[in-house]
Amino acid sequence: MEVKTKIQNIVLSVTYEDTEFNLEKLARSLDGAVYDPESFPGVVYKAENPRASFLIFASGKMNCVGARSMKDANQAIRKLTRKLREAHIKVKTEPKIKVQNIVASVDFGRKFDLEHIARSFENTEYEPEVFPGLVFRLYDPKAVLLLFVSGKGVCAGAKSMKDVKRAAQKTSKILHRH
Repeated sequence: MEVKTKIQNIVLSVTYEDTEFNLEKLARSLDGAVYDPESFPGVVYKAENPRASFLIFASGKMNCVGARSMKDANQAIRKLTRKLREAHIKVKTEPKIKVQNIVASVDFGRKFDLEHIARSFENTEYEPEVFPGLVFRLYDPKAVLLLFVSGKGVCAGAKSMKDVKRAAQKTSKILHRH
């Protein structure tokens, strides 16, 4: 049985080493950027093509969220870096990029008996009165899958698409035996 996975969100940390941003200048230089230090200590910027959102901090660090592929994430970061340079914001080096989390939807192609899974495995949490999904933890690869009766789920915590696929396949294989 083939398990289908689809990236919904990639969270990356982006670091411009030896760089500090003047957030007021940066916010003025980026169309649509929002800087309100009373409510958040960084600049919020949404890129449209490809779609990604950035939280930019004075330390030269950023979080990039919302991209649906590594290609889109890298392209959005490159475009933002170019816009910073065009606005005469000193960016000394190419940014260091690190994946923090990949969230993907998973279709296992069959229904689950969540009560049975919860009784059969120690690495689960299931409280249907609180949340309709079962939390299934994997340690290799390190990921968490939320499983639903429908046979669909969400994989979170993986650091690569390869790990998303491995987590989904491994979960499918483990649960197939039960």
